[in-house]
Amino acid sequence: MIRFITTASEHFFQHQVGTSCTLSELPTQDRTILAYIDIRSTSQCRYRIYIAMDEPLLRQITELFLGEETPDEQTLQEMLLETTNMIVGSAKVLAEGSGSAFNIETPFLQEGQFSAIAYDEKCTLAIENNLMTIALKEL
Repeated sequence: MIRFITTASEHFFQHQVGTSCTLSELPTQDRTILAYIDIRSTSQCRYRIYIAMDEPLLRQITELFLGEETPDEQTLQEMLLETTNMIVGSAKVLAEGSGSAFNIETPFLQEGQFSAIAYDEKCTLAIENNLMTIALKEL
């Protein structure tokens, strides 16, 4: 499941943001902004997908999509929710093409630190000098 989200993230940064990303072994920093979205597979398994993003990266995305050079905290949070929805929505299309369909729910912000999240799998992408971490937890 996480491979679809990783691939969708790579496509998002390449085609929407216009930059490349690579898998990274760097640790996720706790200052990232967090969102999650729940998904349900056709076999009724439920998963929670977390996306944690460094603030400078989120600011770059916000400026690109909304044209805001100095977005406030609420705008950054809304952009993270929208970005999470776009990435997981794209992953849904990729999964359906491989016979692994799932339904997505509404994304939410996650309070607290990434280090406090329990997850089953994770991967971190390096985008220029910033990091985005994707984590998956079976519910």
